[in-house]
Amino acid sequence: MKTKTKMIALLMLTLFFVNGVNAQVSFGTRHGISLSTLSKTGDFADNDKMIATYTGGLFIGVPIGGDFAIQPELNYVCKGRSNVKTDFGTSEFKSRYHYLQVPVMLRYNSNVTGNENTKLYFTAGPYASALLKSQCKLKNCNEWTDDKYDNEDKEPDLGVIFGMGVTFPVKNLKLQADLRYDMGLSKLNFQPDDYRTKALSLTLGIIF
Repeated sequence: MKTKTKMIALLMLTLFFVNGVNAQVSFGTRHGISLSTLSKTGDFADNDKMIATYTGGLFIGVPIGGDFAIQPELNYVCKGRSNVKTDFGTSEFKSRYHYLQVPVMLRYNSNVTGNENTKLYFTAGPYASALLKSQCKLKNCNEWTDDKYDNEDKEPDLGVIFGMGVTFPVKNLKLQADLRYDMGLSKLNFQPDDYRTKALSLTLGIIF
């Protein structure tokens, strides 16, 4: 709980700061699907199958000059893997980690489309994620089981995000389609020492 409280406090401080920098703040919400796995640093996959889960959250955009903006977010994201092992037989299990994620990204809104209402944008920046819950499930089980982790195991997942997307109008709404890649940099509990989280997500959002 302490880690989550600190992360939310950090996000609130960021919101106060960016509101003071520029009053033209836009707010939005995003929802979609995330494909994730766990693998070695630098590898996208390491004989691990990906799992598909829901992801979504809230974001704000604050112009800081020209076509650049700062975009803090508060997201729910679930990462994990579906793995097959062959030791004294074959067993299949799934692992998943539920996170409260706080990215702070730099956003560049390009004009390559030539349309003032439709813009292609690029984002990049660090994130910190507080672990809400970690779970596992064996092949023949119908229910997920909570892992037995202690407070010292609830370390935040730190990483970076690279993404791109497009904003476009639909009637009176301003929509945003977003594609991003999350690369975790922190060691995971109950996994090999060199395993990190990896996720590719596609979301659709509304900008207010």
